[in-house]
Amino acid sequence: MRKTALFSLCVLSVLSAISPVFAAEADDREAASARDLPTAVISAPDDIGIGRTIILDASASHVTGERTQYMWQIDETKQTIGRNVEAIFTPEKPGTFTFRLTVKSTDLRGQTEQAVSTHVVVVFKTKIVLIADHSVPLELLENHRKTGMEQGVYIKIIRPEESTAALATEDAIVTLLSEQKQVLLNTSSIMIWTNGIAGVQALMRSVNTNPDLKAVMGNQSIVLITKHSLSTLARSTRGAYSFLKPKEIIITRPEAVKPLIESPDIDAFKHTLEERGIETLTVNEGTFKIRPWDILSILVNYLLSHGVTGQTVILLLMLPVIATIFSFLRQVVGITTFGLYTPSIVALSFLALGWWIGLLFLLFILFTGTMTRSFMNRWRLLYIPKVAIILVVVSLSLLALVALGTWFGLTFSRETVFILLMLSTQAENFLNLKSEEGWMPALLGVTETVCGALLCVLIVQWQLLQSLVLAYPELILLTIFINIFLGRWTGLRFVEYLRFREVFKHLAEEE
Repeated sequence: MRKTALFSLCVLSVLSAISPVFAAEADDREAASARDLPTAVISAPDDIGIGRTIILDASASHVTGERTQYMWQIDETKQTIGRNVEAIFTPEKPGTFTFRLTVKSTDLRGQTEQAVSTHVVVVFKTKIVLIADHSVPLELLENHRKTGMEQGVYIKIIRPEESTAALATEDAIVTLLSEQKQVLLNTSSIMIWTNGIAGVQALMRSVNTNPDLKAVMGNQSIVLITKHSLSTLARSTRGAYSFLKPKEIIITRPEAVKPLIESPDIDAFKHTLEERGIETLTVNEGTFKIRPWDILSILVNYLLSHGVTGQTVILLLMLPVIATIFSFLRQVVGITTFGLYTPSIVALSFLALGWWIGLLFLLFILFTGTMTRSFMNRWRLLYIPKVAIILVVVSLSLLALVALGTWFGLTFSRETVFILLMLSTQAENFLNLKSEEGWMPALLGVTETVCGALLCVLIVQWQLLQSLVLAYPELILLTIFINIFLGRWTGLRFVEYLRFREVFKHLAEEE
């Protein structure tokens, strides 16, 4: 019994030792079997004009075995259009066609494996690329797309998801256009329906990175849809016209979308707009004349037409406006903020990131800086090294927070990251005020700074103001005269009327 038990123990030990080997071999066989399975891959265009030949290519498919068979079918009609690695089909009517590829592989033992893949191709009479932002309801765009398909007009919609950042629309559109590099080819016209010039700037940046598209732009008509002033938008698009060099840029109202879909060509479209009395303005080489006092307009259009992003120009132009607003709040209203530079940076961060994300970053910076300084109080360090350590900890914390935001799908451009680095220095101002005057004045200063920044964001995000400043950047010079007036302000601040209301009350009673 003892020998039997010992043998059994040895056998179990051997089995336990070799079972992983057998399991690994079984896994290898399963992996090899999985690798031997065929895969069907279709290479074909996503859209094509009616009457043009579609070439469907299956050469990228993975085939196994000694004998391979290909079968191409149209899903809607079950019509077989080929049995080779390539298939050719010429559509005679517009619509959506789904092509099905079946790849069968047979080995020497007679076992057959197959793989199936499908590819959708939109066939059109004319094609319109519609670039929109979140200000245009998606349901409205889908209705226009369905209306176009009924008439053989394919409307390719480029619309990014809504972002919390006020200036992130341009980057999001550029990303979508870069992912679909061929989308602007074979188009009869390009329609842009966005707030301001974000869509036009995104188109310029996309063309700038793809030189093949610049030759295509010369035959295109660009239609801009807006609810704001046509002449203001026209001045903002001068740089876009000089860079893209399209046939023309037509600026019109949302009522013109349906006529564009229904018109066979751009001349018929313009004739329809004239008949229906829809407001229209055409931008071409003779639209605007250069005048000596338009030096800032020339500079802004030069920047916009040479790769500088629209949000960068807006941030630069809006900084004097933000500084003037804070100057008014301090001199006339009487709020206390961390100087003028600090609240301006806070307002820019709110504008670039979105107010609630910017507020979250600011509170995180102040909290991290406060905790770090409290922890270092026992070390008795000199001031400058202590501040340097606080900035190191804040920067690392921001790095972790940016990584967390990226994980949640937030994107941070170069401008926003730079603003975050400047925002990280605000911990020093807060900690200095807390050390000198205590918690309450420091918290009051933070609260009033944040409230002033939110007011600036509310004003600066006003689309009409952005359009006016981009079209007439000379208006920024008015902030100089406003600040001269504020610099000579000698009256009481609004807050002082509240603080000394009892004094005013006694003076009135004595009189």
